[in-house]
Amino acid sequence: MFVYLSILSLISDLRVASIVNRLCFGYLTESVILSTLADFFNRDTHHARIHSLTIPQTSTEALYLDDASLVTTTTTILSYQPVSALPDPEKSLAKNIPPEDYALTTRHTVFYPQGGGQPSDTGVIVVAGSENPAATFEVRLVRKTLDGTILHFGRFATTPTFPLAVEVGSLVTQTIDAVKRNYHSRLHTAGHIIGLAMRLLVPELGERRKVKANHAPREACMEFEGLLYNEHKPLIEGKVNELVQQALPVHISWWAESEIQEKELNMVEGLQLGADGRVRIAEIADLDANPCGGTHVAHTGLTGYISIRKISRQKGVTKLSYEVPVQM
Repeated sequence: MFVYLSILSLISDLRVASIVNRLCFGYLTESVILSTLADFFNRDTHHARIHSLTIPQTSTEALYLDDASLVTTTTTILSYQPVSALPDPEKSLAKNIPPEDYALTTRHTVFYPQGGGQPSDTGVIVVAGSENPAATFEVRLVRKTLDGTILHFGRFATTPTFPLAVEVGSLVTQTIDAVKRNYHSRLHTAGHIIGLAMRLLVPELGERRKVKANHAPREACMEFEGLLYNEHKPLIEGKVNELVQQALPVHISWWAESEIQEKELNMVEGLQLGADGRVRIAEIADLDANPCGGTHVAHTGLTGYISIRKISRQKGVTKLSYEVPVQM
């Protein structure tokens, strides 16, 4: 309590005092409060101003992992800081983001971070119940750090003055661009459908091991060992869209790593581990299973017609470039 009263006696800015009050009684021990203030207060000004603030990080719960249909949620701010203040490894994740923009972390998120060949979501984070334009944060990029922290990069709708309208512990509403998410999900599911089609076409085309996947707009492609040519396009595209027409269910499950090793699943898209160490798997009916951290539509019929735009070859590898309708 002594530390709390001493801190407040030094702060003339009532909004900053409010933050300290919440930190003291809501989140932190006295030693952590002092450390936080020492690290983040700008002592060069006459009035203390918070440029960035963090409460002890707990892992953000990635809601999209279990329910990709969620486009909005309410959560709380864990931290915010200018991109310029980030450690170099985290700055490198946002090379095209201006240094004056901010990185926010939240207790939960519906925003998918770039990875696994899928672009990140964009959207807004708004302080609940606020009419202040500075309380709207425009999310332009989302990335995940090596330690699993999910960073929402972007800027406030108006140039913020300090203290910021957003505080650590603020209740906020996240809303993603649902049209963009749907397009990304359909592209991602389409890539899995192509992979399944290639396995089903082994009698006609031979064994073709998947070696790379990219599900980004205008760049979407699947790469396989061995050489294929334009004459194979009608066969492949026909099988792919046969699977689309069947509207096969796409569902997410979590497997033990031993199950993955036993079934020798292709791990070209990497592993997404859950809190219990299990691996996230995207399945198409009982025909296909792939370790995958991306978002998908509920069944294959929702991708729309999948066009094989181009078949190209390089160094013994064939690239099948593909596209789905931008909007459905």
